[in-house]
Amino acid sequence: MVLAMKIAIIVGTAGSGKTALTHALSIYLEEKGEDYAVLNLDPGVKDDSLPYYPDINIRDYIRVEDIMNRYDLGPNGAFIATMDLIVNYLNDIRNQIMDLAPDYLLIDTPGQMEVFAYRSTGSVVIDNITNFPDSRKALVFIFDPFLCKVSPGTLISTLLLSESIYWRFELPIINALSKIDLLDENEINEIIELATHPSRIIEKESSFLSRYLEKSPLISVLVDREDVLGKKLIPVSSVTGEGIFDLFSNLLNVWSETA
Repeated sequence: MVLAMKIAIIVGTAGSGKTALTHALSIYLEEKGEDYAVLNLDPGVKDDSLPYYPDINIRDYIRVEDIMNRYDLGPNGAFIATMDLIVNYLNDIRNQIMDLAPDYLLIDTPGQMEVFAYRSTGSVVIDNITNFPDSRKALVFIFDPFLCKVSPGTLISTLLLSESIYWRFELPIINALSKIDLLDENEINEIIELATHPSRIIEKESSFLSRYLEKSPLISVLVDREDVLGKKLIPVSSVTGEGIFDLFSNLLNVWSETA
């Protein structure tokens, strides 16, 4: 069977709104009458906390709380162990995807992004369950606006984290600014302006420049090569649906470019 799926892998820091955005995208596809499926890859999420019904659910195979009890581990240790054990169920997940054969597949990734993204199993999981002939894959990296507002350093950290995720998975990436229903227009515009032109963070925060320019070569990258990090940032609200059309349109462009 040849599955020419279009796959969106939703990633971001804990609390950034991955599950909510997955739900919003699923609603959008449902309203368009598209053939889609949702895969929950978070083995630690509470079943009754998911706003969507997962067509494929890793928790049908393995759960963090079961690993905690079985091996007498704390939450963090159990989550790490669970992510490593997921590889035992990749064929099952892959077979479920093949049975559904959707046109679009939304993948909601674990809340603890660092464990998922930076352990070797993260890329193994994604590679194995999405490796179908003619499939098109893209990452959606979520910028949490409240992290972006804390300080120049946190916005720069988020930009660098997005770039790091791109190189970790080596897939096309789209950046989305979440929770814009909780921000005013000026706040949204400022975050987008600074994220799109990161050298302006330095211009805006002269004290930040003087403190860190010589200490971090990455700051020099922001000043001299903002084209490296300055990428489009799409504002979205999973609550109101604002920006979801724009996000999906950008996904369609990325999928077509990888054809």
